[in-house]
Amino acid sequence: MSALSDTRDRLLERSRVDGWFDLLFVPIVLLLMVVYLSITNQYFLDSINIRNILLQGSVLALVSFGMTFVILTGELDLSVGAVVALSSVVAAYVMRDTSVLIGFAAGVGVGAVVGAVNGFIVTVLQVPSFMATLGTMVTAQGIALAATDGTVIAPLPPGVGTLATGTFLGVNWLIWLTVVVFLLLFALQTQTRFGLRVFAIGGNREAARLAAVPVARVRFLVFMLSGVMAGLGGVVLTARVQSGQPTAGGLLALTAIAAVVVGGTDVFGGKGSVVRTAWGVLLISVLTNGLDLMGVNDDLQQVVVGVVFVLAASTGFVRRQFGRRRRRALVAVEEEPRELAVPVQGAST
Repeated sequence: MSALSDTRDRLLERSRVDGWFDLLFVPIVLLLMVVYLSITNQYFLDSINIRNILLQGSVLALVSFGMTFVILTGELDLSVGAVVALSSVVAAYVMRDTSVLIGFAAGVGVGAVVGAVNGFIVTVLQVPSFMATLGTMVTAQGIALAATDGTVIAPLPPGVGTLATGTFLGVNWLIWLTVVVFLLLFALQTQTRFGLRVFAIGGNREAARLAAVPVARVRFLVFMLSGVMAGLGGVVLTARVQSGQPTAGGLLALTAIAAVVVGGTDVFGGKGSVVRTAWGVLLISVLTNGLDLMGVNDDLQQVVVGVVFVLAASTGFVRRQFGRRRRRALVAVEEEPRELAVPVQGAST
């Protein structure tokens, strides 16, 4: 059976086992939030506001898509926020001194290098990913601040903002870029051997190793992929604000983890998808936009985001409990003894 058939069968089986509650939980919550905000604020469904939601959520989406692969293997990458800041700084410097295209490549390249360093530390030096990426987070953030003295890098060439302001078929290029990246990573996850190996490692690392899966190489690659996506996020941020942002990281890593977990990816690995992450990103982006429209100040918004982090972990627990109950029910149904057909003996004389 081909890898494509295996993936399709696995996804169908998972949908059958997990049930509609797990699949539709976040979309339903998002729908209720959209209905509430539409009723309470006349500007929420305005086309300009919808575009702002998508643009503001683009960096989070790119970073979260890469984070999904890391979490699926049972790891964490805390460095992505600092990588976004460092990539933004490097891209801005290179764009200012050379060209926009070279700056774009430089920003993504910085993310790839940091991701490779994370992968090396975790897989070769066998440092837990939490500590390894915490170290690279502090290092990357320090480099970004030292290189700029904590100030933004501006002005940049006029063409930098085209990615954010230019449109195709009425949709910003930045939104198109996010959609294309999503489709590519979805295909990578569901249609390739690499995607299957990521699930295998997250589900049972030792079993994957015994099945000849190159565990260390796959773990290295997911960290590198996360770094590339964070680097791309840094370039996108630079295009949006048309300046290098050395302090842009902030709570981005934690927000990305929250988006992944809220979307339904298991924080312990082995279960999830970039589709679920996309729902999680939309939920957080709509929530943030709604708070802005309601005039909630930044300090209280941080409180709400903190509550979202807690709810992210809580929803994961509820889903696991619901999934276990559903699986037990399915097993009980499948193990029920079938009624034996008793042959009817004809009367003999």
